[in-house]
Amino acid sequence: MAERPGPRRPDRDAGHDRDAFASADEIEPKGNQTAVIDSRAACTSVDAGAGTGKTTTMLIRIERAIERDEVDPDDVLVLTFANEAAASIREAVAERLDPEAAAAIDIYTYHSFCYRLVREYAYYLGYSPEFDVVTERKRRRLVGRLLADTDYGFAAPSRHDGSPTDLTAAVDRFIGAMSRENVTPEELQAGLPPVRTLELCHEFVLWLEQRADETLSFDNEALRYFNREEHVEQARESLIDYGKLVSYCREKIAEAPEPFRDDELVRDVDRYLRVLQQCVTNTIDVLSRSDPTTKHLPRALFGNQIWGTATNRIEQTPFGRLKHYVEFLRLARHYADVYADYHDTLESEGALDFDELVRTATELLDDGPIADEITGQWTQVYCDEFQDTDETQFSLLTELTGGPDCPDLLAIGDKDQAIYGWRGTDRKGLDRLADAADDHEAIELELNFRSRQEILDLTNACDYGPQSSKTLREDGRTRGTYDETDPPDRVVKVESDALPGSTADGVATTVSRLLNGAATNVPQRELGDIAVIVRTNRHAQAVADALQERRIPYEISGSPRGEISPGLETVLSYLRILVEPDADVHLRRVLLSRYRLPEDDLATLHGQDGTLWDAVMTIDLDRLTQPDRLERVRDHLEQLERFRDIYPLSGFLRRFRELTRIEWFCTTEERAEFDRIERFVEAYDSDGVVQSLSTEFVDALAETLRGGGSDRTRGTRSADSIDVMTVHQAKGLEFDTVLVPYLSDEEWCVDGDYVERAQDRLLAATLDDDVDSPLLADLATERVGEEWRVLHVALTRAEEHLFLFGSEYSYDGDETALAASTAEACLASDIEWSVTGQRMDLWSSLTESFERVREIYPETVVDRTDEIAASADESPGTITYYADYGDRPVEPLETREAIETVHRLGRLLRDGQLLPAADAASHGRLEAGSDAEGGSEPAIRVPGSRQLSALTNDTVRFPVETLAAATELPVAMRHSYSAIDTHETCPRKHYLDHVVQAIDDPVAASAAGNEATETNGGTVAATDDPASRIVGTVFHDVAEEAFHREYRTREAWREAAVRQLTARDLLAHREAVLACVDRYFEASAADVDRPVAEWEPLAAELPFSLEDVAGVTGDVVGYVDSVRRLPDGGLAVLDYKATAERIDPDDAVQLALYRRACADRFDEPIAAVGYVYVGNVDGPRVDLFEHDALPPWDSVRETLAAVDEPSFAETTPGEHCRGCPHRSLGCGPGEHSLGCEERVD
Repeated sequence: MAERPGPRRPDRDAGHDRDAFASADEIEPKGNQTAVIDSRAACTSVDAGAGTGKTTTMLIRIERAIERDEVDPDDVLVLTFANEAAASIREAVAERLDPEAAAAIDIYTYHSFCYRLVREYAYYLGYSPEFDVVTERKRRRLVGRLLADTDYGFAAPSRHDGSPTDLTAAVDRFIGAMSRENVTPEELQAGLPPVRTLELCHEFVLWLEQRADETLSFDNEALRYFNREEHVEQARESLIDYGKLVSYCREKIAEAPEPFRDDELVRDVDRYLRVLQQCVTNTIDVLSRSDPTTKHLPRALFGNQIWGTATNRIEQTPFGRLKHYVEFLRLARHYADVYADYHDTLESEGALDFDELVRTATELLDDGPIADEITGQWTQVYCDEFQDTDETQFSLLTELTGGPDCPDLLAIGDKDQAIYGWRGTDRKGLDRLADAADDHEAIELELNFRSRQEILDLTNACDYGPQSSKTLREDGRTRGTYDETDPPDRVVKVESDALPGSTADGVATTVSRLLNGAATNVPQRELGDIAVIVRTNRHAQAVADALQERRIPYEISGSPRGEISPGLETVLSYLRILVEPDADVHLRRVLLSRYRLPEDDLATLHGQDGTLWDAVMTIDLDRLTQPDRLERVRDHLEQLERFRDIYPLSGFLRRFRELTRIEWFCTTEERAEFDRIERFVEAYDSDGVVQSLSTEFVDALAETLRGGGSDRTRGTRSADSIDVMTVHQAKGLEFDTVLVPYLSDEEWCVDGDYVERAQDRLLAATLDDDVDSPLLADLATERVGEEWRVLHVALTRAEEHLFLFGSEYSYDGDETALAASTAEACLASDIEWSVTGQRMDLWSSLTESFERVREIYPETVVDRTDEIAASADESPGTITYYADYGDRPVEPLETREAIETVHRLGRLLRDGQLLPAADAASHGRLEAGSDAEGGSEPAIRVPGSRQLSALTNDTVRFPVETLAAATELPVAMRHSYSAIDTHETCPRKHYLDHVVQAIDDPVAASAAGNEATETNGGTVAATDDPASRIVGTVFHDVAEEAFHREYRTREAWREAAVRQLTARDLLAHREAVLACVDRYFEASAADVDRPVAEWEPLAAELPFSLEDVAGVTGDVVGYVDSVRRLPDGGLAVLDYKATAERIDPDDAVQLALYRRACADRFDEPIAAVGYVYVGNVDGPRVDLFEHDALPPWDSVRETLAAVDEPSFAETTPGEHCRGCPHRSLGCGPGEHSLGCEERVD
């Protein structure tokens, strides 16, 4: 079987985002990409299909416009939606353009862009520049506060428990929906009928519901039994009586005063009651004893009793439509009051939510001179993923780019991937640009660089309902032909109902076969090649359980149940209290779960005035039973607050984990999630500036961990697991092989009482002048179209192989169920909607598409149901390990656990905590022992899968003879220069700090000035001169930052120094550190005409590791401060010194060591090594030495050999004991020992 080598196709550079980092000259645009790049229209809209390289095309257009001098980089603005997308574009721009041009381009999310505008013009708008942005979570809390403090005089029916929290969630959803639709409280109140009108209409609903419950339910014996002809006649008479009540309701409307009759809602209700009468008449005709299921029609259609198996095929009924419509309008009328108060509260507090932020920025752009000032900042605006714009964002863009003197706009998106309509986005946004702009050009991209044509033809052939879709074409391939002599399967269909087990079991079986190379006509795949893409979190959990059962490693993007595990909840709570100190519930969780604070102490804290945070920070510790624990809480909170204010997210998270050690309080599975958190942090960079911990970040992280389709957060790809994710999480990703299970209407669109879940759409239709009658209109059309687009996204994630698992859903059910077709026959012709709600006929439609494509590609589009069903019960094999090879039996080891174990051991090996090869194993000629029969056998029995030849002198650090006879295993060590220096000062301190990593003495409050200082190599304990040590540490960190961020000026170094000092709360040392910076820029070497600051830097804090040093059993490791190129071209290895004393060449063991290390790292010889003195020394500040002036290597090796024999027993008491962190041992001079009050018990 032939297949192109590797899952990726590098010949398709024009479309792959992974290749977008190449220069424009290396990529040749194809198809309509050239038209997009060369378009000169003031407004260009690009409808770019999946895999057509839309982001690459946009970036090439930017690059070429800059190269042609058509635009300056600082005149370019790029807008997108998600933080991940903005970070990806920013990275691509940085790779494609030179650093200066890339940095000049403005790249924002919509919200960050609007935040910038509103903040710049805050005083003009009447806001403080530090105005608060109300996140969705804050909005919900604000709504809850309004409901608690204000009597709105209404009670909301609930699908849940009716609690205040449930009501708050309902009102919050309503406010969010209205805000996204750009409906103001004033417009909402003006568009809704008066309360009295709604109450009267609701009376009609109550009359009809009560009558149906009394006469059309199974309380009516005729309908309950329905086995005689008189029962049919009695049922018809009950329907006639119900029809009379409908007529009575219409008469009451006709008799009402004119203002009531002329209300638009009342006219619609009256018209609908006439239609309802026709439905009653049709139902009377359909009732028949020959079809017993028709007895369910009266209670279902006119009582909305559609629960239970007999009526569960019905999702929408004539009476249910009226009932939900009127009831929700009543609620909306009351909710509108909360909505108005919410906006008043925002205004009074000078705050803005996200939608108001966009609207306020839009108002600026409609404000004459201010608008000109803003739009004049850019000449070109680019908007990615334009199909996801909502009404407020569309208005913003048209104001920003609409007009003769405004920037040109390139809007690029994919209408076929518009899957966020439930968030208020407008799929037709790209089309609406044609009406909004005078000079407009529309371009489509259909040439696909990702997927095989069989996959594309399947998506092209799908039924997308009333909407049109693009026809995608595979690049470089003629439709209907194969590009391989023996092609593998490309599209595989599996009938789920024909499998012996569940759909999830079938998916797991298929995955197992793919991994084992046993799949029919599909080459063996790897873990990172495969993704299972599902519609809901419930599906993801089922697939995950099936994969777990087969011991197949998997990773779910987000929680499959939409929940967060307790340990990660604690992590989120900890982060939450650092941005919202008044979040008492979260602080309580942290105190209990992380710090194990007793309940008695918690009760004492809760008894204090103010917030729990206030109590924690101010309470008298003597009142607590465990005061030391609360003291630790205070210390951690204070440090974390400093870290929060200074460090970027990545730096903060690292320090947060190191300080709190919160992972110790998580399960193994939860600890594995920290890798996902780190990946999320890396992608979370919204506007090109360093991001710090914020409420927005914590909210976004919570949504990511919670998972599901309710957020825009993209899932993540893993290289060593099967990825399981929802379609919304998979958007923007691509995989070699994709499995899409649960393709059935039952799993995608069947939704119980459809109208109850479509209330927002009913309200939107009421406010829409284009909708004649919300009661009669089909509101599911666009929603069904969106579900097809969701499917389109799922299918187009596949590059090489696509597997479909589905089954037909019968809307008519079995012979005992009321068929949807029977209920449909009862509807009046004026009704546009269906009793089946959002019916898709998904699998039948997809099967028809499959058959059409199979006619064109019979070799690669196949049905493999039989093969997968036959292999469903086969075992994919097992993995075993030998826990011991004595009497213990062989035990199974899960694949994922094995992989995690290997990774864990690899980390230990990398960190030096685990020795390579077999350092801890006995070796040599095994001693013989006698058994009971007098024979002999090895003292150690070796598993059959192991070889003793692996344990040789070449693979172990210690001589095998030593190991064989050793009674005590030697310690594995790594020697740094700081370890050498410590050993020369005190061998015991070296043993404690660098060999066994002993814990330090507790630091008393009085010793705060002597606290440890962090460096690249670890923690440097305080000495008798902590100030100079701190100054040196900070200067080294500033030098490292300057190298990586390419600081070249004194001012930039000084600014970095201030930041570093502020981050550590060490501003008391500001002058000393800045003096070091000044001395650095003044430093020069004899016989070198340029100062050291102008020597080309090649490396900073360069790590090294010297192995196999004769006479030394451990590795010698360290960091070289700086490697620079001398003005004459040679390499110089430099070490910074902040001390006031010079070092003689004969004592420069450090430089000799560094020279030896760098000689192994660089291909060219080291010309000189030296010290750069930034301390207060006399004479030249740079001392350069040639090789001959340094201590000989044998001398260095002797020093290392001494360090390689650590000793706890050997001590050298002296003045250095004053700052030793181990004074509690009592080995120092008496005057430097810990006092009784400080001594450890």
